[in-house]
Order: sequence, then C-alpha cells, then structure tokens
Amino acid sequence: MTPDRWQQIQALFFALVDLPPEAQQARLEALQAQDPLLAEELQALLLADSQTLPLLDDTPWFGVTSDDPLPERLGTYRPIRLLGQGGMGLVYLAERADGAFEQQVALKVVRPDLLDRTFIRRFLQERQILAQLNHPGIARLLDGGALPDGRPFLAMEYVDGTPIDRYCDDHRLSIAARIRLFDQVLEAVAYAHRHLVVHRDLKPSNILVTDQEGKPRIKLLDFGIARLLDAETPTLTRTEQRLFTPAYAAPEQLSGRPITTATDVYALGTVLYRLLTGHLPSKGPFLSLWLRFWSENRSVPPAS
Repeated sequence: MTPDRWQQIQALFFALVDLPPEAQQARLEALQAQDPLLAEELQALLLADSQTLPLLDDTPWFGVTSDDPLPERLGTYRPIRLLGQGGMGLVYLAERADGAFEQQVALKVVRPDLLDRTFIRRFLQERQILAQLNHPGIARLLDGGALPDGRPFLAMEYVDGTPIDRYCDDHRLSIAARIRLFDQVLEAVAYAHRHLVVHRDLKPSNILVTDQEGKPRIKLLDFGIARLLDAETPTLTRTEQRLFTPAYAAPEQLSGRPITTATDVYALGTVLYRLLTGHLPSKGPFLSLWLRFWSENRSVPPAS
C-alpha cells in the first residue's frame, strides 16, 4: 500500500464514519463498483470502529510458538515465521503476497482486545505521524491497515540485527566503543523527541546492531508504537494495561503518571548502565544518582 493509497483510505474513512448507516452503505456500494479492494479495506475499518470487543476474548492469543501453523495470509502479506510476541500482539517475518513488489517486513498484528473505537481513530491519525520519522537509526514504518476481521496491522522495516547488550559482549567492546555505539542511540532518540514521539519501551532487545560496511550501526525498533498503543483509550484504561518493560520503566510509568520525553531519558540511563556493568541498576549508589539526575532534568515538554 503506497502512502497516497493510505491517505485516500484515511480520508474516505473519516468521510464515511459519521454518516447514517443507509448513506454509508450507499457510498460503500458505489466504491465497490469502482474499486472492490478499496471498499473491502474501508468496510473492515468501519466494522472495527462500530464495535467495542470484549475485554476477555475466548480465543487464545498468547502462548503461540514457532511450531504452531502460520496463517496463510495476513492482508496483502504472507507470514514466513513467527519473530516474537509481546504487549501488542504477534510479530511475523512476512513478505508481500500480492505480487506488487518483493519486500520482507516485520508484520505486527494487533491483539483483538485492543480493538476499540477510540483506538482505531487514533491509529489512523497517528500512523501518519510515525511514518514521518525518517532517521537511519530508527526502523521505518512501511505500511499499515486493517485485516478483514478489523484488526489493525503495522508493517515495519525488518532488521536482522543483534540486541545491543549482546553485541557489545559478543564483540568484547571496550567501554569507549560501547559509549560510541550508545551515542548513536542518543542521536536517534533525540531525533524522535524533536518530533514529539516517545518510545516508552527502550531496552536492549529494542535496540539492534547491524554491521554496515564493517561498522556497527544501531536501529531502534518500535519507535512510537508503544506510544500509539498505550493511548488512553477506554479499553486500556479499564484494564489498566500498560505496554512497557518494568525493569527499564521510569517511575511515572509504574505509577501511571503522565509520560514525557524524560521517560525515555530514564530508560536510556538504565540501558547504558547495563552496557557498562553487565547488570541492571536494581541496587547501589548508581540508582540513587541516576534518579536524582533524571528528576532534575525532567522538565521536558510532554509528547502530546
């Protein structure tokens, strides 16, 4: 799906969503005659917008393993293998299946219980913001849409890399080399913060290192996705569900207070400590010093 195509779908969705059912159906039927695929995609989004799914779904979602059968198709993509699962759902290595062009992506399929009317609208609005993050250190958002059952999906740039902590240990990098590599992380995070996007889940497994022309280069995964999915929608508020990793989370995340760019700064300090010492700052003077530094430098505009 090209950016122009997605903008067309987004514009039509907002034009149709508040129409009376009869008028909405008439417009869909007219679109069906002109562009059946466009009408199908719009119908899936409108269906998801019209309902709030139950908080607890009878269909098992977690506990999926690499041995389980793969879905044959997910929209215009064909899953190749399961890459992982987390707070938002499942992540597959997938390839285009419509013959438009060859491309492998990390396809993130959203959990059914995150399908909420407010979430769908925020998804459509904020995807465009995330797509504008164009930095060599941030995995790009390539595509997005809805499956026939209404579940949103995101297609991200697939990065075949190594988590930054394991890369540093495997290559026995010196302290100076680790700090130079971490500087790349800071540059990418600073770029996103200038665009008022907060990661909310910075940790080594979301910071991959690849070798490019013999030099290590970092790539941040899921930048902005946590912010997108952790919006204060009714579903997330009711379940008090927060999408982050507690070991790297700032105090305001653990207590449910507002998130700012300082939240990422706290996580960055924790990641750096892990890179330099080999363990997390759960005890000792560093944690107190870092908390003091973080609290004194947290007067940063919130990412709204």
